[in-house]
Amino acid sequence: MILFKNLFFYLIVILFTIIFFFVFVIILLFIHVLTSKRTAQKTLRFLIVCYGRIIIYGFIRLLVKVRFIDTSEGQKVSDPCVYVVNHKSASDAFLMGVLPGEFVQIVNLWPFKIPILGLCARLAGYLSVRSMPFDDFSKECKSLFSQKVSIIGFPEGTRSLSSEMGQFHSALFRIAKEYRLQIAPLCILGNIDKPKRGSFIINPGRVEIHRLAAINYEEYKNFDSFELKNHVRNIMQLFIDNNKDRLK
Repeated sequence: MILFKNLFFYLIVILFTIIFFFVFVIILLFIHVLTSKRTAQKTLRFLIVCYGRIIIYGFIRLLVKVRFIDTSEGQKVSDPCVYVVNHKSASDAFLMGVLPGEFVQIVNLWPFKIPILGLCARLAGYLSVRSMPFDDFSKECKSLFSQKVSIIGFPEGTRSLSSEMGQFHSALFRIAKEYRLQIAPLCILGNIDKPKRGSFIINPGRVEIHRLAAINYEEYKNFDSFELKNHVRNIMQLFIDNNKDRLK
């Protein structure tokens, strides 16, 4: 039954993606002619979020129930900010569709190689810190921040195969400190086997995305980027440790 549900899920996602891409191209051509580049990219990012939400709250419910939980007691996140997320599965990037506002994901090189989706990500201005010098990356981020666009990154760089997060890379934290932005940690629980690394099988269950309290610049201004990344990692790891049995 699980295999059948997976086959059905992937079939409808593939068909939906093909249809979405044609709609995406038509809208892209329309707004490219009639609007500014800024309006075009904002529209494309909105469409990508809609695509993700339809999958998260629609198709994936065949197998998995996804919940977004604000554990920050209603704290407002600044616009823009730097979202920092733990990395457990290839599905992590899709799950970011639950977030409000306009954002760009900072991804590894491989997502750009995915047929259709990789092209959409490039057109929407998604970035890979590994494909450019840090100074160029910083300039791109500065341009995004000036437009009130947040960035989302996975500082582990690669998926962790247990509840213990990998060590964080510093790039996101250097950016946050340079532009004095809030850091908003997100902890994903329950998706390490949705799917497992090296597999396409999505196991049934629940996934939760928890937004922890944001960390303001005034709270970390005396940290260097190394201290800051470890500070944020410790906050996130403590939450994961305290909640790792939550979905069992």
